[in-house]
Parts: sequence; structure tokens; C-alpha cells
Amino acid sequence: MQLKRRRVPRSRGIDWARVDQLVGWALLVEIELQVCLSPGIPNRPMAACGGAVFGLSVAFRRRWPLRGMFVLLAVLAAKPLIGNEGGLSQTVGVMPALILMVYGMGAFAPPRRSQWVLGLLVVISGANNLLKPGGGLTQAVTAAAIVALAPYALGRWMRARAARAALDREHAERLDATRELSAETAAYEERTRIARELHDVIAHSVSVMVIQAGGARLVMDAEPARAEVSLLSVERAGRDALAEMRALLGALGDGRDPRALAPQPGLDELHGLLAAAKDSGVEADLHVDGAPAPVSPALDLCAYRIIQEALTNAVKHAAPARADVRVRWQADALELEISDDGAGPGAVSDAPGGHGIAGMRERVALYGGRIDAAAGVGGGFTVTAHLPLAIESL
Repeated sequence: MQLKRRRVPRSRGIDWARVDQLVGWALLVEIELQVCLSPGIPNRPMAACGGAVFGLSVAFRRRWPLRGMFVLLAVLAAKPLIGNEGGLSQTVGVMPALILMVYGMGAFAPPRRSQWVLGLLVVISGANNLLKPGGGLTQAVTAAAIVALAPYALGRWMRARAARAALDREHAERLDATRELSAETAAYEERTRIARELHDVIAHSVSVMVIQAGGARLVMDAEPARAEVSLLSVERAGRDALAEMRALLGALGDGRDPRALAPQPGLDELHGLLAAAKDSGVEADLHVDGAPAPVSPALDLCAYRIIQEALTNAVKHAAPARADVRVRWQADALELEISDDGAGPGAVSDAPGGHGIAGMRERVALYGGRIDAAAGVGGGFTVTAHLPLAIESL
């Protein structure tokens, strides 16, 4: 069963790339208008070109954060050519554009490369402030902190926050996928368990009904009383099968565990199971060795179903026959042995898609036990199961 990652549906939010374009064009228009309308701009064509560079760099800062910063660094390095005092630096949009670009470099550019570009920005900005009339070291450091270091640090912090949010989102998607897989696995295991229950219970009852009905048909004219006994066995087996099937179908209908609908059989009810086998042509004797230990209802049901399946196979393939059922209680294990003196090889053979011995193996595997089923050399068939009891004390 393959783990499929489930995408968490996300609502459509703000298109920040489109916001950058709108802000970039707004800054471009503001700078160009101020360049055109301000009488203090000494070199309008160069200032207009510089303003266009600032605005367009902001508009595409998410796509090309480092390229835009390199272009801005070139403009800042050539600042004396386009007017240092009373030139482009006097426009209102230049400083916000530069801050937005530095923030975008920290938020969108590769960290190692962006640090080198940040160093160049600090150097160029500091040199411009030192060369400007009235500038000094304090002004240069303040400008570097406001224009370069603070926006870059904020961008890096927002980048780390977005990465953490992406990891949390991916983790949530994995949890959702795991929950879905667990639910599918549980449903599959429940279907398998119900199929096994149907086979163990219904197949046993149907086998008894078929054999008893056949026997009644053979003696109906000669021995009506004996035929009536066989038909009563058929009726009893049919009622039991109907009750079990209603319980299982009820579990399928509302999702409740069949064990919650009615008490399940256990080793205390083996005498009834052996009596039903006797009615079907298998004379079964029960031998119990050792003192019975308290076990969970699930293990009790497991042992009962193994004996039931073994007797069902004997009825289907070996009757008329004799069978011995041995229950051995040990200090740390419960051993079951069911043997018959019937047809021998081929007496029990799971048809394709059958659930007989395979179902018994699955039941025993749940408790860390083992099971052997083999035909005897001189005939007959023996099923031996070993169920550890240590798991019951956990």
C-alpha cells in the first residue's frame, strides 16, 4: 500500500509578485514626476534614467534580486555623474526603493551571494556619505545600518520564517497522509478478519448442514426417526450460521466490532463443538492436560476457531472418522493438537482463495505462535498449534 501525500488545500491569497510590480511602477512614476517638476535637478536625463532603474528593479525584485541590486550598485557608484547634491538623491522614492531592494535580496536571493552584494552596498554607501560635503563616519555608519543592514536582516528573518512554515505544512501533509494510510490499512485488516470469521463460522455450519442433510436423505424411508435427528441438526446448524452472519453483517453496517454484539465462543464451549462434529460423522474426544490459565477473550476465541476449523476439515474430508482434540496448558504456552484417522494425504488442501489453514496461520501469527498441519504417513491429518501465553501478561 503506497503512501500518497495529501496536499492541504490553500486558499488563494495575495499575489505578492503583482504587488511588487505595482509598487515598482508607482515609485517609477513618483521619481520621474519629481525629476521633471523639481527645478533643483542639475542633470534631468541621467536622473530620469536612474529613477527608471530604481523603479524597475523593485518591480522585478522577486525574479532577479541579485541582478537588480548589481544595477543599483552601478547607479550608486556613478552617483556623482547624475548629481549628488540636488539630484536623484533628493527624490522621495529613491530611499524606499533601495530599502525594498535590500530587503528583497535578503528574502529571495541565495544567502552566500547576497552577503557579498551586501558588503559592496555597505562600502559604496559609506563612500558616498564620506565624500558628500558635510558627511562623516557617523553619518556613513547610520546610513549603512538604515539602508543596508536592517532591511537585509529583516529579509533573512522573513525567509527563515517562510521556510519553517513550509516545513510545518509539509509535516502536516505527511501526518494527513499517514492517517489516511492507517485508516485504509485498518479497514483492509477489518475486512480480512471478517472474511476469516465468515469462513470459520459459516463454513463449519454449512458443512454440518450438508452432511446431515445427505444422511437424512439416505435414511429417510428406512429410518424416519434417524432422518428426523439429522434434520434437527441441520436446523440447529442453520440457526447458528444465521445468527453469526447477522452479527458480522451488522458489524459491516455500522462499523462496530462483532465481538461487541454478542459473546464470542471460547475453550469452555468445546463440548458443543465436539457434539456437532459427532452429529456430522466425526467422533471426537477431548483431552485437557494441565490447569487452565486465564487468557484474554481474543486468545480464547483464537484457540476455539483453530479447533473448529480443524474439525470442519475433518468433517468435510475425512468423515466418517475418529478425532482427538488435545488441549495442553503449559506454564508459558497453550498447545492444541487435533488429529483424525481419515483419508490422509489430500484430506485437507486449501483451494485457491481458501481461508482454512491460511486463516489458522494468520490467527496464530497474531500471538507470535506457530502452527503445523500435515498428513500422517499411514493416513489421517494432524493440526498442531503453539500459542505463547507471555503476551497475555503484557
